[in-house]
Amino acid sequence: MRLCAWIAFLVVINFPAWAAPKLRLCVDHYPPFQIIEDEQVTGENVVAARLFAQLIDHELVIEQSPNFARCLRMLETGNVDMVAGLIQQPQRMTYAHFLPFRLDSAYRFISDLTVADIHQYQALRQHTIGVSRDTFYFERFDQDKQLRKVVVNSIDIAMNMLLKGRFDLLIAPEITLASLQRRFPQFVERLKVHPYQFQEQRLIYFGVSRKHKLSISDIQLQRTIEQAYREQEFQKEIERFIESNVDWY
Repeated sequence: MRLCAWIAFLVVINFPAWAAPKLRLCVDHYPPFQIIEDEQVTGENVVAARLFAQLIDHELVIEQSPNFARCLRMLETGNVDMVAGLIQQPQRMTYAHFLPFRLDSAYRFISDLTVADIHQYQALRQHTIGVSRDTFYFERFDQDKQLRKVVVNSIDIAMNMLLKGRFDLLIAPEITLASLQRRFPQFVERLKVHPYQFQEQRLIYFGVSRKHKLSISDIQLQRTIEQAYREQEFQKEIERFIESNVDWY
């Protein structure tokens, strides 16, 4: 009995009642959604995730990853609880729950200056196009078997490949263009953004692993986050981030 009491005492000492459970978020560097800079992590998805953690009384713990594909693998295995900024797809629903927080961006195409201006979707089929691994863009583009796509691990690698002429076009969310110009000084002199763009009216989600270790039921989690989305709480956080970080836009 004395041994059991001593063990119980040690458990209380090592796990104080006030210690918040953890919410493990995986992020890669993808400004302005996720910004890893000078050992600080921020961005639109990150401030939304911080609010998510506050709403369920968890401490946000950020796991940095070299690319988005690795974050998805960690989400699937339960090595992290959440990835923010996902498009809902059937294959992803096998390993993650989806909770909404913002609308999707428009998508644009970047090339060197020699490529003729693209005004219509059909013109994309004349070119090779760089895409990020395990990333969905818009349905027509994602499902088009006639497009010649070059898959890379991240948008930064893709930008370097585009500058070296490894493919003709690069697809990117419109909201990332300013940060790409900031990170790649050659952009303004050597590259251009084409007139054609497409925006699908769809939601962007938090993906929560079906193997998550959160201290909340799935039903309560869904109710809490969907209510915050309906009340535009995540959008308000994102707007505050934009107002305070205009240099990324």
